[in-house]
Amino acid sequence: MPTLKSAKPARRHRLALALAAVSIAIGGCATTPRTPFTASEQAAASPAGFDHVRYVQDEPDLADMMEGALKPDGRGEVNALAISGGGANGAYGAGLIYGWTKTGRRPQFQIVTGVSAGALSAPFAFLGPSWDEQLKQTYLGDKIHHLLQGRGLFGVFTSGFFRKSPLEELVRSYVTDDLVRAVAAEHAKGRRLLVATTNLDTEQLIVWDMGAIAARGGPQARDLFAQVLIASASVPGVFPPTMIEVDGAGRRFAEMHVDGQAESPFFAITERLRLMERATDPRLRPHLYVIVNGPRANEFEVTPHATIPILIRTIDAASKASIRSVLADTLDFCRQNGCDLRVADLPPTQKNAALDFSAAHLQSLFAAGEAAIASGQAWEAAAPLPPKLVQAPPGQ
Repeated sequence: MPTLKSAKPARRHRLALALAAVSIAIGGCATTPRTPFTASEQAAASPAGFDHVRYVQDEPDLADMMEGALKPDGRGEVNALAISGGGANGAYGAGLIYGWTKTGRRPQFQIVTGVSAGALSAPFAFLGPSWDEQLKQTYLGDKIHHLLQGRGLFGVFTSGFFRKSPLEELVRSYVTDDLVRAVAAEHAKGRRLLVATTNLDTEQLIVWDMGAIAARGGPQARDLFAQVLIASASVPGVFPPTMIEVDGAGRRFAEMHVDGQAESPFFAITERLRLMERATDPRLRPHLYVIVNGPRANEFEVTPHATIPILIRTIDAASKASIRSVLADTLDFCRQNGCDLRVADLPPTQKNAALDFSAAHLQSLFAAGEAAIASGQAWEAAAPLPPKLVQAPPGQ
């Protein structure tokens, strides 16, 4: 088997993804002891000093909170943005947001949600154009190029094939006191920044109210804010999970949180959310924008008859099917509730390489996002793509 260093750059991300999948399959032979807890203790749990900062995806309080935030702005508009996962492909969405500002048509969003890679962009999209340069540096700065630091064969027998510290350093480098205070200030105005993780102990999508965390203030708020972003981007098997300490029913223990994409590729609605259903003025029709940091259409490629390529193609197929399914549900919801849905995804001309964090690849993706929004071709109205076949770009 080729090593990560010897593999060609165009295929290195695929090899890494497959190795991570293998580590999931056999990594159970090495475990780290955990403090046991019961389902009832977990149900009552919350991070110490941070009550009411998170929700299970479909609980009524989350729907009420989101509905309460969707009030017309000063121009009578209602806008929400959801950003999906996608690893390195998140540079495309970041470029789109950055270029959106240049068009002069980027709205202010009452709600911004982020999952996985989308969680890393979400705070900047939420705070607005004055934070665009920080958004750009998150994907084009030096720290992200060193994100994947392998642990060798040892990684196969632990909780993550790659070291967690580079991801933590990247996130904590931009989760500053200034950013946390800025998020808290916008939260006080009624706007909401939401980030999703997957709680592996309960197998539930957990939606964190990042503004409520920021409003608490101080080092503890900054630390939890960063922990949630790190957890949301911690792809299972690729990076170790994030252990978040909580208090529940008088006991302290740690929950295991990973990539929110394990439950959903993006988060935009709940089953209980009634998006502006009482609005009768058509000028108040809500606008929901979804950035999918990856392709939706199936790609044709002859799959080699070997374990790693089969794993890769299976993961790719499942990911795209999940994206299309959630988009279809979102579209159905919008049709029933008078919501205008716009979707942007990775163009077929761009290499789909979620674990390729090379400078050239990230710069290409970022530029493609800028070009798509500048040309007016970024958004597709309403219907998600059917599962048609496209030819994969060469070199993948």
